[in-house]
Amino acid sequence: MDLDRLRVFLQIVDSGSMSAAARVVHLTQPALSRTLKLLEDEVGVQLFDRRGRALVLTAGGRALVPRGRALLAESERVAREVGRSAQRSYFDVRLGTVDSVATYLLPELVPALRAAFPDLAVKLSTARTAMLLRNVRTGDLDLAIVAHSGPPNDARSRPLGPYRLQFYGRRDLYPRLVEAKSEVDVHAFPVVEIDPGHGEPRLVPDDALSYAVASNVATVKALVLAGFGVGHLPAFMLTAHEAASLVHAAVPHDPECALYLVASPQWTGATETRIEDAIARALGPFLPGGGSLKNGDALSSRRRYPRART
Repeated sequence: MDLDRLRVFLQIVDSGSMSAAARVVHLTQPALSRTLKLLEDEVGVQLFDRRGRALVLTAGGRALVPRGRALLAESERVAREVGRSAQRSYFDVRLGTVDSVATYLLPELVPALRAAFPDLAVKLSTARTAMLLRNVRTGDLDLAIVAHSGPPNDARSRPLGPYRLQFYGRRDLYPRLVEAKSEVDVHAFPVVEIDPGHGEPRLVPDDALSYAVASNVATVKALVLAGFGVGHLPAFMLTAHEAASLVHAAVPHDPECALYLVASPQWTGATETRIEDAIARALGPFLPGGGSLKNGDALSSRRRYPRART
């Protein structure tokens, strides 16, 4: 829809007459009439009825007024944001992360980003890895931090550091957890798991007497520390004091599982690269071993490992 014609229409509504509107928009009345006729042709309905010298909105005209005002307001908002973006060289970054990163690593990342890019607006969302990758590939996110076994396919990514998962439990309550060498062995303990996604198998056995299903990894950690049971956690979520109060199983960990920073196809340019670098620098110290990871370093293995619920 032509926005200039829409502005003329709304000015006629606000002014109450063609002559008054013509003076405001600096058009002759014939030119104003032609503009209105072009808008009516565009929307396919008559917008005004003439009753003597008065103009009365038709049903179609009444319907267009609030929608037209909303459309003009949105176009003005977009123009302001684009102008602001040009002034600041960069306007925002739409960043998605898995829950564990949002809860335990973003408090370290956000101050570092603000220090490096004071005018950068960060638009954050959290989701599971599969949804984040889908949103990056469709351009709904600029960047995403995901946990993945090896570099994600069909997306540009850089490794941030290992995502070391293990089953943890309270040392004083579950000391024999250290003897568990498989998920089957872990089933001997009360299990705390994240609600499995659609089509994913449950970790909790059908005959379990005591278990917990949580919606996020922060709840899993809280229940593990409280002694409810045994839960699957990444090592970076635990402080030294918390880790000292826990024991962990000896279930083999997927050596390819790592945190990756994934970029959308549209995310290109010097500033974009600087933002990626700032994210990697901020998170590196909290992910031991991250400096040794390189794209393409996925270790080939046919062994099956516990799947990360991310």
